[in-house]
Amino acid sequence: MVYISRAMKHPSNQRPFRNDVAERDHDRLVEIGRANGRGERIAPEDFPKVIFGAPHARESNYHVPDLFYVYGFWLVSEAAANVMRQFDLGQAQLIPVPVLKKDRQTPIGGQWFCINFGNARRLVVPEQSKRIEMGPQNRYNLRVTTTDNEVAVSADALQPPHVWVDPQLWDNLFVSEALAKAVRKAKADISLSWMEHWPEELGISYEGRPDGFYLEPDE
Repeated sequence: MVYISRAMKHPSNQRPFRNDVAERDHDRLVEIGRANGRGERIAPEDFPKVIFGAPHARESNYHVPDLFYVYGFWLVSEAAANVMRQFDLGQAQLIPVPVLKKDRQTPIGGQWFCINFGNARRLVVPEQSKRIEMGPQNRYNLRVTTTDNEVAVSADALQPPHVWVDPQLWDNLFVSEALAKAVRKAKADISLSWMEHWPEELGISYEGRPDGFYLEPDE
């Protein structure tokens, strides 16, 4: 079984931040974001050196989940990164970056890392999946309301690496069952929601949370 995150689909994970890449070259920012979203490996120097609150950011915007989107890039907290590092991430990288409030001086607690997804794996089987629709650029959209037994992946999904993006879909992030279990055992409040996926049985199950990775301890 593997899991797919809905974090990329939910607006609660998009926060009003900016970065130095956008200030230098906005067109390049767009190119980087698109390539990263397709699972392509990005050169580390293309990632921001600093992320900071947008001019209109409010104090409440700094209460961020442990996975969130900041103007072209996805960030994970130190807690999430510590879990991910225990696994074979393939070409994926965690690139440290300071995250500051809009004064560009006050840090938002803890360490943060940009995700360089780096692993493009065409494992979704569209013809055996339900309720996915063709979208722009010949890529499929996965509905936010996707439930059990609606998305199929090939058996290769059971093999490492433990995190990847399928370039056939818009806005997706897959992780292995082992990584998902480690996330729960970490007892970190990582704002993610997961859908279980059974490659052989072509099943997918959603745990019922509306946004992000939620890491909860096993009972």
